[in-house]
Amino acid sequence: MRQKNILVCVSGLTPQIITETLYCLNVKKKIQVDELYILTTARGRDVILGLDKSSSTPKSPLKKEIHELCEFYKIKKPKFENNDEHIIVAKEESIELYDVRTDKDNILFPNKVMDFIRKLTADDNKRIFCSISGGRKTMSVHLAFALSIFGRSEDKLYHILTSEENEFKDFYPKTKKDGDLLEMAEIPFVRLRTILGKELKEDILNFYTYDQIVKETQKSVRLLSAQYELIIDIRRRELKFKNNKITLEPMEFAFYYFFVDEKIKGNSKINIYQITSSETAKIICDFLFENYRYYYLNSEKREKLIKSGIGAEIFRSKRSKINKKIEELINDKDLNDEFIIKSERIYADTHYFINADINKFKII
Repeated sequence: MRQKNILVCVSGLTPQIITETLYCLNVKKKIQVDELYILTTARGRDVILGLDKSSSTPKSPLKKEIHELCEFYKIKKPKFENNDEHIIVAKEESIELYDVRTDKDNILFPNKVMDFIRKLTADDNKRIFCSISGGRKTMSVHLAFALSIFGRSEDKLYHILTSEENEFKDFYPKTKKDGDLLEMAEIPFVRLRTILGKELKEDILNFYTYDQIVKETQKSVRLLSAQYELIIDIRRRELKFKNNKITLEPMEFAFYYFFVDEKIKGNSKINIYQITSSETAKIICDFLFENYRYYYLNSEKREKLIKSGIGAEIFRSKRSKINKKIEELINDKDLNDEFIIKSERIYADTHYFINADINKFKII
């Protein structure tokens, strides 16, 4: 079964650009568009419906013009209805965005665009064609950036070009001469989806705003390009990063090494019940005995600790001290965030983990 071809356009006061895009894809490039979505404002929707009162905007509904275009060129009509599914207006609660002018508008609209493109590209049965020719320039920028974040190898970004005298003269060309004046330029764009693989797989970005996604993407790019490594020196109980180093207390070091070792074994996230179990207590005690016998607990205390497990409060206290020292070691929020012991609530349970990939650790 072939992928469905989905056309996504931004539109303001000139919906003619949408039918011109349909013409270029269907007639000139022979790409059948199966469904059409339009990202716009409240006023833009009125223009699309032919209801805007300004003398400078068209009064013919876009849906009617699409039907006539498809009849004229004998092409299949894409699925498009005058509803909220296909004409998408950004809203704040029940208040629709009338235009994109203010800082507030430029938060609402990109949030809507980002969320919409993220959901579309999550469907492997759909191939996305985005047109940035309509709407305000900021709207086009937001759509292009959303596609750069979430776009896959098969998704495309286009811009329609025509001469000034021919611009918006009609909804679509009816002669070969007029058709030749329309050019569809494919715009190459950087695809960042692969560097957000983990975040997409774990649905981390589902509830992020535009600004948060930008920040997360920038962080991922930075971490990908950064050359860094945390050296774990067992004998000296040291963590070394570049030219800096810190010393952990034996129990602190044992806990941190436990998390790194579990990550190497494939156990990325460890719940509090495992951490406080007698099995983990034995691992910690054995590590201490093997490496720091001067610190080692006497047999009576060891047996008691293994039997009862290391209490949650003791672990949380050690974790807090470890993280504070790592933040002092790595004076960079993005980088130290990779190496501290983080926590996450999962289904009424707390899991603990270290973000950094195993190749970012060197154990000596």
